[in-house]
Amino acid sequence: MYVLSGEPVEVSSTQLREMLCRREGAELLPREVYAEIIRKRLYGAKPDLPWLRARAYAYLKPKRVAHVQGVEQEAVKLAERWGADPGEAAEAAVCHDITKALDHDAQLRLCDKYAIMTDELERESEKLLHAKTGAALARDLFGLADDTAIAIRFHTTGRPAMTTLERITYLADYIEPGRAGFPGLTELRAVCYEDLDRAMELATRMSIDEVRSKDWPCHQNTIDCHIWYLNALRRRGIAPMHADGIPDEV
Repeated sequence: MYVLSGEPVEVSSTQLREMLCRREGAELLPREVYAEIIRKRLYGAKPDLPWLRARAYAYLKPKRVAHVQGVEQEAVKLAERWGADPGEAAEAAVCHDITKALDHDAQLRLCDKYAIMTDELERESEKLLHAKTGAALARDLFGLADDTAIAIRFHTTGRPAMTTLERITYLADYIEPGRAGFPGLTELRAVCYEDLDRAMELATRMSIDEVRSKDWPCHQNTIDCHIWYLNALRRRGIAPMHADGIPDEV
């Protein structure tokens, strides 16, 4: 027999389980217990967002916190505009850069730990690796749903046929309020609230053109994503521009 001491809490287990599903109740549980419930998503629990921010921000360099806050702000607004779950959008945004501060070797160690498959270009680029390692680490630490983890995984390169949450995460990272006024940003910000397909075509076009202007290799996922949204717009009777190097007939 073990005697456990503790202050009584004026809430029933049923009430607490209901609160956990509403992103409430963190203050009613010991920190380790709450963290384990969230990690395993017991009882259908969803993380209290202030709790999640505090833990995710601890992995960031201080100067990146403002960017992540901006991405969350934009992601929630886009989710409300396009009928996605603002809480899931916030989770993806808060966690999207969780491994950004890690150096190349640490990124590769996480790839080994989580059995992450990478291509040659990804293994040479921390910028590309952090999306995959961030998705895996955030899922491990905070029990992210598959859809949310996938949104983090493709927030840098994009991919064809992205879900609404994936597009929101990709675009929020691109247009968050702290971004400097680079060419096309004002137009992209407006289009994001008018037509998500047009926004993805424009964003990937801008990304491909920027990468190629610096003589950097462009990841195939981004090229395939751009082509997919070109064709999606064409099927709707819209004839968009295309990135440099992308043929007219794709």
